[in-house]
Amino acid sequence: MLFSPLFDFLTVEERGSSWTVTMSTFVFILSSSLILSVAVAFLRSRNEKLFVRCAAAFFLYAFLFTIYAASDLFYPIYGLISLLGTTLVGILFYVSARDGLISANVVFHFLLFAVVFAVLPLLLVHIDTERFAQLSENFGPNYILYGYENPRALGWASTISLSLLTAFVSTQSRETSIRPTVLVLAIIASTTLFWSGSRGGVVAFAVSISIVFYFSQTKNYKGILTILFCIAAGGAVSLLLYLPGKSYGMFARINQTLGAENLAEVSNGRAEIWHNVVLYILERPFTGYGYLPHKSMEGLSYGSAHNIILEFWLGFGLIIGTIVILFGIMLWAMAFTFCRKANDHYVAALFCVVTTLLAYSMVSGPYARTFPLLLFAVSFGVIFGLRSSKASSPS
Repeated sequence: MLFSPLFDFLTVEERGSSWTVTMSTFVFILSSSLILSVAVAFLRSRNEKLFVRCAAAFFLYAFLFTIYAASDLFYPIYGLISLLGTTLVGILFYVSARDGLISANVVFHFLLFAVVFAVLPLLLVHIDTERFAQLSENFGPNYILYGYENPRALGWASTISLSLLTAFVSTQSRETSIRPTVLVLAIIASTTLFWSGSRGGVVAFAVSISIVFYFSQTKNYKGILTILFCIAAGGAVSLLLYLPGKSYGMFARINQTLGAENLAEVSNGRAEIWHNVVLYILERPFTGYGYLPHKSMEGLSYGSAHNIILEFWLGFGLIIGTIVILFGIMLWAMAFTFCRKANDHYVAALFCVVTTLLAYSMVSGPYARTFPLLLFAVSFGVIFGLRSSKASSPS
Protein backbone atom coordinates (compact mmCIF):
# COMPACT_ATOMS: atom_id res chain seq x y z
CA MET A 1 0.00 0.00 0.00
CA LEU A 2 3.05 2.25 0.25
CA PHE A 3 5.40 0.92 -2.44
CA SER A 4 2.92 0.33 -5.28
CA PRO A 5 1.26 3.80 -5.37
CA LEU A 6 4.63 5.59 -5.14
CA PHE A 7 6.28 3.35 -7.73
CA ASP A 8 3.30 3.74 -10.05
CA PHE A 9 3.28 7.51 -9.56
CA LEU A 10 6.96 7.84 -10.43
CA THR A 11 7.19 5.42 -13.36
CA VAL A 12 3.76 4.92 -14.97
CA GLU A 13 4.51 6.99 -18.11
CA GLU A 14 7.83 5.21 -18.71
CA ARG A 15 6.35 1.75 -18.35
CA GLY A 16 3.13 2.53 -20.21
CA SER A 17 1.15 0.44 -17.74
CA SER A 18 0.07 0.69 -14.13
CA TRP A 19 1.61 -1.22 -11.22
CA THR A 20 -0.87 -2.13 -8.50
CA VAL A 21 -0.92 -3.41 -4.92
CA THR A 22 -2.46 -6.58 -6.35
CA MET A 23 0.62 -7.11 -8.54
CA SER A 24 2.98 -6.47 -5.62
CA THR A 25 1.02 -8.87 -3.42
CA PHE A 26 0.97 -11.50 -6.17
CA VAL A 27 4.75 -11.26 -6.61
CA PHE A 28 5.18 -11.66 -2.86
CA ILE A 29 2.85 -14.67 -2.76
CA LEU A 30 4.49 -16.31 -5.76
CA SER A 31 8.05 -15.78 -4.55
CA SER A 32 7.41 -16.91 -0.98
CA SER A 33 4.97 -19.77 -1.59
CA LEU A 34 7.52 -22.47 -0.71
CA ILE A 35 8.35 -20.74 2.57
CA LEU A 36 4.65 -20.23 3.34
CA SER A 37 3.92 -23.91 2.70
CA VAL A 38 6.18 -24.86 5.62
CA ALA A 39 3.35 -23.83 7.96
CA VAL A 40 1.32 -26.81 6.73
CA ALA A 41 3.75 -29.15 8.52
CA PHE A 42 2.64 -27.65 11.85
CA LEU A 43 -0.98 -28.72 11.37
CA ARG A 44 -1.17 -31.84 13.50
CA SER A 45 -4.70 -32.33 14.89
CA ARG A 46 -7.26 -34.50 13.13
CA ASN A 47 -9.40 -31.52 12.06
CA GLU A 48 -6.35 -29.60 10.85
CA LYS A 49 -5.20 -32.54 8.74
CA LEU A 50 -8.73 -32.99 7.39
CA PHE A 51 -8.78 -29.36 6.32
CA VAL A 52 -5.42 -29.75 4.54
CA ARG A 53 -6.64 -32.86 2.69
CA CYS A 54 -9.87 -31.15 1.61
CA ALA A 55 -8.00 -28.00 0.52
CA ALA A 56 -5.41 -30.06 -1.38
CA ALA A 57 -8.15 -32.04 -3.16
CA PHE A 58 -9.98 -28.85 -4.12
CA PHE A 59 -6.90 -27.07 -5.44
CA LEU A 60 -5.71 -30.14 -7.35
CA TYR A 61 -9.13 -30.43 -9.01
CA ALA A 62 -9.37 -26.66 -9.57
CA PHE A 63 -5.98 -26.43 -11.28
CA LEU A 64 -6.41 -29.55 -13.43
CA PHE A 65 -9.96 -28.75 -14.48
CA THR A 66 -9.18 -25.10 -15.17
CA ILE A 67 -6.18 -26.04 -17.32
CA TYR A 68 -8.43 -28.47 -19.22
CA ALA A 69 -11.44 -26.17 -19.60
CA ALA A 70 -10.00 -22.66 -19.98
CA SER A 71 -9.22 -21.25 -23.40
CA ASP A 72 -7.03 -18.50 -21.92
CA LEU A 73 -5.02 -19.68 -18.92
CA PHE A 74 -3.32 -16.47 -17.75
CA TYR A 75 -6.09 -14.92 -15.66
CA PRO A 76 -7.53 -18.21 -14.28
CA ILE A 77 -4.10 -19.47 -13.18
CA TYR A 78 -3.30 -16.08 -11.69
CA GLY A 79 -6.53 -16.30 -9.70
CA LEU A 80 -5.85 -19.83 -8.48
CA ILE A 81 -2.27 -19.04 -7.45
CA SER A 82 -3.59 -16.03 -5.52
CA LEU A 83 -6.21 -18.20 -3.84
CA LEU A 84 -3.71 -20.94 -2.99
CA GLY A 85 -1.03 -18.51 -1.79
CA THR A 86 -3.38 -16.58 0.47
CA THR A 87 -4.69 -19.86 1.86
CA LEU A 88 -1.10 -20.68 2.87
CA VAL A 89 -0.83 -17.20 4.43
CA GLY A 90 -4.01 -17.94 6.38
CA ILE A 91 -2.52 -21.22 7.62
CA LEU A 92 0.69 -19.44 8.65
CA PHE A 93 -1.23 -16.89 10.73
CA TYR A 94 -3.45 -19.65 12.10
CA VAL A 95 -0.45 -21.59 13.38
CA SER A 96 1.18 -18.44 14.74
CA ALA A 97 -1.95 -17.39 16.64
CA ARG A 98 -2.64 -20.94 17.84
CA ASP A 99 0.86 -21.26 19.27
CA GLY A 100 0.81 -17.80 20.85
CA LEU A 101 3.43 -16.27 18.54
CA ILE A 102 1.13 -13.42 17.53
CA SER A 103 -2.06 -11.96 18.96
CA ALA A 104 -5.12 -10.21 17.59
CA ASN A 105 -3.77 -7.03 19.18
CA VAL A 106 -0.55 -7.17 17.14
CA VAL A 107 -2.30 -7.96 13.87
CA PHE A 108 -4.88 -5.23 14.47
CA HIS A 109 -2.18 -2.59 14.95
CA PHE A 110 -0.32 -3.84 11.88
CA LEU A 111 -3.49 -3.43 9.80
CA LEU A 112 -4.17 -0.11 11.52
CA PHE A 113 -0.76 1.12 10.37
CA ALA A 114 -1.71 0.18 6.82
CA VAL A 115 -4.83 2.39 6.99
CA VAL A 116 -2.63 5.48 6.60
CA PHE A 117 -1.51 4.32 3.17
CA ALA A 118 -5.05 3.80 1.83
CA VAL A 119 -5.25 7.56 1.26
CA LEU A 120 -1.98 7.69 -0.70
CA PRO A 121 -3.51 7.41 -4.23
CA LEU A 122 -5.90 10.27 -3.40
CA LEU A 123 -3.00 12.47 -2.30
CA LEU A 124 -0.88 11.57 -5.33
CA VAL A 125 -3.72 12.43 -7.72
CA HIS A 126 -4.09 15.85 -6.10
CA ILE A 127 -0.36 16.61 -6.40
CA ASP A 128 -0.87 17.09 -10.14
CA THR A 129 -4.48 16.80 -11.27
CA GLU A 130 -3.66 17.77 -14.87
CA ARG A 131 -1.15 14.96 -15.16
CA PHE A 132 -3.66 12.44 -13.83
CA ALA A 133 -6.34 13.75 -16.20
CA GLN A 134 -3.96 13.09 -19.09
CA LEU A 135 -3.16 9.60 -17.77
CA SER A 136 -6.88 8.88 -17.44
CA GLU A 137 -7.34 9.91 -21.06
CA ASN A 138 -4.46 7.68 -22.19
CA PHE A 139 -5.28 4.61 -20.10
CA GLY A 140 -9.03 5.03 -19.73
CA PRO A 141 -10.56 6.57 -16.57
CA ASN A 142 -11.32 3.17 -15.05
CA TYR A 143 -7.90 1.60 -15.65
CA ILE A 144 -5.54 3.91 -13.80
CA LEU A 145 -5.24 5.04 -10.20
CA TYR A 146 -1.77 5.12 -8.71
CA GLY A 147 -1.19 1.68 -7.20
CA TYR A 148 -4.72 0.41 -7.87
CA GLU A 149 -6.56 -0.99 -10.86
CA ASN A 150 -9.37 1.56 -10.57
CA PRO A 151 -11.31 3.55 -7.94
CA ARG A 152 -13.29 0.45 -6.99
CA ALA A 153 -10.12 -1.34 -5.89
CA LEU A 154 -9.25 1.65 -3.73
CA GLY A 155 -12.79 1.35 -2.35
CA TRP A 156 -11.99 -2.17 -1.17
CA ALA A 157 -8.94 -0.97 0.76
CA SER A 158 -10.68 2.02 2.35
CA THR A 159 -13.79 0.01 3.26
CA ILE A 160 -11.68 -2.64 5.00
CA SER A 161 -9.82 0.10 6.87
CA LEU A 162 -13.05 1.76 7.98
CA SER A 163 -14.59 -1.55 9.08
CA LEU A 164 -11.51 -2.38 11.14
CA LEU A 165 -11.62 0.97 12.96
CA THR A 166 -15.38 1.08 13.51
CA ALA A 167 -15.63 -2.45 14.90
CA PHE A 168 -12.70 -1.80 17.22
CA VAL A 169 -14.16 1.39 18.70
CA SER A 170 -17.79 0.24 18.86
CA THR A 171 -17.05 -2.99 20.75
CA GLN A 172 -14.43 -1.82 23.23
CA SER A 173 -15.27 -1.21 26.88
CA ARG A 174 -17.29 1.94 27.53
CA GLU A 175 -14.71 2.95 30.15
CA THR A 176 -11.94 2.95 27.54
CA SER A 177 -11.23 6.34 26.01
CA ILE A 178 -11.14 6.60 22.22
CA ARG A 179 -7.69 7.34 20.83
CA PRO A 180 -7.56 10.56 18.78
CA THR A 181 -5.39 8.75 16.24
CA VAL A 182 -8.19 6.29 15.56
CA LEU A 183 -10.63 9.13 14.89
CA VAL A 184 -8.20 10.81 12.48
CA LEU A 185 -7.69 7.51 10.66
CA ALA A 186 -11.47 7.03 10.47
CA ILE A 187 -11.82 10.41 8.76
CA ILE A 188 -8.98 9.53 6.37
CA ALA A 189 -10.51 6.13 5.52
CA SER A 190 -14.03 7.51 5.04
CA THR A 191 -12.76 10.41 2.90
CA THR A 192 -10.96 7.92 0.68
CA LEU A 193 -14.03 5.66 0.49
CA PHE A 194 -16.38 8.51 -0.45
CA TRP A 195 -13.88 9.88 -2.98
CA SER A 196 -13.53 6.44 -4.60
CA GLY A 197 -17.29 6.37 -5.19
CA SER A 198 -17.66 2.76 -4.09
CA ARG A 199 -21.36 2.28 -3.33
CA GLY A 200 -20.71 -1.42 -2.75
CA GLY A 201 -18.17 -0.45 -0.11
CA VAL A 202 -20.75 1.56 1.82
CA VAL A 203 -23.23 -1.34 1.65
CA ALA A 204 -20.61 -3.89 2.73
CA PHE A 205 -19.51 -1.65 5.59
CA ALA A 206 -23.10 -1.12 6.77
CA VAL A 207 -23.88 -4.85 6.67
CA SER A 208 -20.72 -5.98 8.46
CA ILE A 209 -20.70 -3.35 11.19
CA SER A 210 -24.43 -3.93 11.84
CA ILE A 211 -23.80 -7.65 12.37
CA VAL A 212 -20.75 -7.12 14.57
CA PHE A 213 -22.31 -4.37 16.68
CA TYR A 214 -25.75 -5.99 17.07
CA PHE A 215 -24.37 -9.32 18.27
CA SER A 216 -21.52 -7.91 20.35
CA GLN A 217 -21.79 -8.43 24.11
CA THR A 218 -20.09 -5.06 24.61
CA LYS A 219 -21.80 -2.20 22.80
CA ASN A 220 -20.06 1.15 22.97
CA TYR A 221 -22.76 3.54 21.73
CA LYS A 222 -20.59 6.59 22.32
CA GLY A 223 -17.84 4.96 20.28
CA ILE A 224 -19.98 4.10 17.28
CA LEU A 225 -21.68 7.51 17.27
CA THR A 226 -18.27 9.19 17.35
CA ILE A 227 -17.08 7.07 14.43
CA LEU A 228 -20.27 7.82 12.48
CA PHE A 229 -19.58 11.52 13.01
CA CYS A 230 -16.04 10.99 11.65
CA ILE A 231 -17.51 9.19 8.63
CA ALA A 232 -19.85 12.12 8.01
CA ALA A 233 -16.86 14.47 8.28
CA GLY A 234 -14.96 12.34 5.77
CA GLY A 235 -17.92 12.44 3.40
CA ALA A 236 -18.02 16.23 3.69
CA VAL A 237 -14.29 16.51 2.98
CA SER A 238 -14.70 14.33 -0.14
CA LEU A 239 -17.06 16.95 -1.60
CA LEU A 240 -14.18 19.41 -1.72
CA LEU A 241 -11.87 17.11 -3.68
CA TYR A 242 -11.10 16.85 -7.38
CA LEU A 243 -13.02 14.05 -9.12
CA PRO A 244 -11.10 12.60 -12.09
CA GLY A 245 -14.18 11.08 -13.75
CA LYS A 246 -17.76 9.92 -13.40
CA SER A 247 -16.66 6.77 -11.55
CA TYR A 248 -15.43 8.89 -8.64
CA GLY A 249 -17.32 10.60 -5.84
CA MET A 250 -19.99 8.88 -3.74
CA PHE A 251 -22.49 11.71 -3.93
CA ALA A 252 -21.91 12.22 -7.64
CA ARG A 253 -22.52 8.53 -8.27
CA ILE A 254 -25.67 8.57 -6.15
CA ASN A 255 -26.95 11.44 -8.31
CA GLN A 256 -26.15 9.38 -11.40
CA THR A 257 -28.11 6.48 -9.93
CA LEU A 258 -31.13 8.67 -9.18
CA GLY A 259 -31.07 9.89 -12.75
CA ALA A 260 -30.64 6.43 -14.27
CA GLU A 261 -33.21 5.34 -16.82
CA ASN A 262 -32.89 1.56 -16.49
CA LEU A 263 -31.64 -1.24 -14.23
CA ALA A 264 -28.38 -1.64 -16.13
CA GLU A 265 -27.40 1.95 -15.36
CA VAL A 266 -28.51 1.68 -11.72
CA SER A 267 -26.45 -1.47 -11.18
CA ASN A 268 -23.47 -0.15 -13.16
CA GLY A 269 -23.73 -3.10 -15.54
CA ARG A 270 -23.94 -5.75 -12.83
CA ALA A 271 -27.46 -6.83 -13.71
CA GLU A 272 -26.32 -7.63 -17.25
CA ILE A 273 -23.21 -9.43 -15.96
CA TRP A 274 -25.23 -11.55 -13.54
CA HIS A 275 -27.80 -12.34 -16.25
CA ASN A 276 -25.07 -13.51 -18.65
CA VAL A 277 -23.32 -15.51 -15.90
CA VAL A 278 -26.56 -17.34 -15.05
CA LEU A 279 -27.04 -18.21 -18.73
CA TYR A 280 -23.51 -19.65 -18.88
CA ILE A 281 -24.10 -21.61 -15.66
CA LEU A 282 -27.25 -23.15 -17.14
CA GLU A 283 -25.27 -24.28 -20.18
CA ARG A 284 -22.84 -26.28 -17.98
CA PRO A 285 -24.61 -26.71 -14.63
CA PHE A 286 -22.56 -29.70 -13.48
CA THR A 287 -19.01 -28.94 -14.65
CA GLY A 288 -18.57 -25.19 -15.01
CA TYR A 289 -15.80 -23.51 -17.00
CA GLY A 290 -12.86 -23.44 -14.60
CA TYR A 291 -11.87 -20.62 -12.26
CA LEU A 292 -12.31 -16.98 -13.47
CA PRO A 293 -13.00 -17.74 -17.14
CA HIS A 294 -14.53 -14.30 -17.86
CA LYS A 295 -11.82 -12.78 -20.05
CA SER A 296 -12.52 -15.30 -22.82
CA MET A 297 -16.34 -15.37 -22.57
CA GLU A 298 -18.62 -13.19 -24.65
CA GLY A 299 -20.70 -10.78 -22.58
CA LEU A 300 -18.39 -11.03 -19.56
CA SER A 301 -15.91 -8.24 -20.12
CA TYR A 302 -14.99 -7.85 -16.44
CA GLY A 303 -12.49 -9.99 -14.54
CA SER A 304 -15.10 -11.57 -12.27
CA ALA A 305 -18.81 -12.24 -11.87
CA HIS A 306 -19.01 -9.57 -9.15
CA ASN A 307 -20.71 -12.16 -6.98
CA ILE A 308 -18.79 -14.89 -5.21
CA ILE A 309 -21.66 -17.41 -5.25
CA LEU A 310 -22.20 -17.08 -8.99
CA GLU A 311 -18.41 -17.20 -9.40
CA PHE A 312 -18.04 -20.66 -7.88
CA TRP A 313 -21.09 -21.97 -9.73
CA LEU A 314 -19.71 -20.62 -13.01
CA GLY A 315 -16.24 -21.99 -12.35
CA PHE A 316 -16.98 -25.42 -10.89
CA GLY A 317 -20.65 -26.19 -11.46
CA LEU A 318 -23.58 -26.26 -9.08
CA ILE A 319 -22.52 -29.34 -7.09
CA ILE A 320 -18.88 -28.58 -6.30
CA GLY A 321 -19.58 -24.85 -6.22
CA THR A 322 -22.33 -25.32 -3.63
CA ILE A 323 -20.10 -27.55 -1.50
CA VAL A 324 -17.39 -24.87 -1.45
CA ILE A 325 -19.96 -22.16 -0.64
CA LEU A 326 -21.49 -24.18 2.22
CA PHE A 327 -18.02 -24.90 3.59
CA GLY A 328 -17.27 -21.19 3.55
CA ILE A 329 -20.53 -20.40 5.33
CA MET A 330 -19.69 -22.99 7.98
CA LEU A 331 -16.26 -21.43 8.60
CA TRP A 332 -17.80 -17.96 8.84
CA ALA A 333 -20.38 -19.24 11.35
CA MET A 334 -17.62 -20.80 13.45
CA ALA A 335 -15.67 -17.52 13.40
CA PHE A 336 -18.84 -15.61 14.32
CA THR A 337 -19.54 -17.89 17.28
CA PHE A 338 -15.99 -17.54 18.57
CA CYS A 339 -15.99 -13.76 18.08
CA ARG A 340 -19.17 -13.38 20.12
CA LYS A 341 -17.91 -15.70 22.84
CA ALA A 342 -14.46 -14.09 23.02
CA ASN A 343 -15.99 -10.62 23.50
CA ASP A 344 -12.69 -8.98 22.51
CA HIS A 345 -12.64 -5.78 20.45
CA TYR A 346 -9.47 -6.80 18.63
CA VAL A 347 -11.08 -10.08 17.52
CA ALA A 348 -14.28 -8.18 16.64
CA ALA A 349 -12.28 -5.83 14.40
CA LEU A 350 -10.66 -8.75 12.52
CA PHE A 351 -14.01 -10.52 12.20
CA CYS A 352 -15.49 -7.32 10.77
CA VAL A 353 -12.77 -7.31 8.10
CA VAL A 354 -13.72 -10.88 7.16
CA THR A 355 -17.44 -10.09 7.07
CA THR A 356 -16.90 -6.87 5.11
CA LEU A 357 -15.00 -8.70 2.39
CA LEU A 358 -17.64 -11.42 2.18
CA ALA A 359 -20.45 -8.85 1.96
CA TYR A 360 -18.46 -6.89 -0.61
CA SER A 361 -17.98 -10.08 -2.63
CA MET A 362 -21.72 -10.29 -3.19
CA VAL A 363 -21.67 -7.15 -5.35
CA SER A 364 -18.04 -6.78 -6.46
CA GLY A 365 -14.90 -8.78 -7.14
CA PRO A 366 -12.39 -8.43 -4.27
CA TYR A 367 -12.20 -12.25 -4.12
CA ALA A 368 -10.55 -12.14 -7.56
CA ARG A 369 -7.69 -9.90 -6.38
CA THR A 370 -4.66 -10.98 -4.36
CA PHE A 371 -4.50 -8.01 -1.99
CA PRO A 372 -8.03 -8.24 -0.51
CA LEU A 373 -7.61 -12.01 -0.30
CA LEU A 374 -4.42 -11.52 1.70
CA LEU A 375 -6.19 -9.28 4.26
CA PHE A 376 -9.02 -11.80 4.47
CA ALA A 377 -6.60 -14.70 5.02
CA VAL A 378 -4.62 -12.89 7.73
CA SER A 379 -7.78 -11.94 9.66
CA PHE A 380 -9.43 -15.35 9.27
CA GLY A 381 -6.25 -17.21 10.15
CA VAL A 382 -5.74 -15.26 13.38
CA ILE A 383 -9.37 -15.73 14.46
CA PHE A 384 -9.24 -19.48 13.96
CA GLY A 385 -5.80 -19.74 15.53
CA LEU A 386 -7.08 -18.03 18.68
CA ARG A 387 -10.16 -20.23 18.60
CA SER A 388 -8.00 -23.35 18.45
CA SER A 389 -5.77 -22.04 21.23
CA LYS A 390 -8.76 -21.39 23.51
CA ALA A 391 -10.23 -24.82 22.75
CA SER A 392 -7.01 -26.65 23.61
CA SER A 393 -6.15 -24.63 26.73
CA PRO A 394 -7.17 -26.09 30.11
CA SER A 395 -10.35 -24.49 31.50
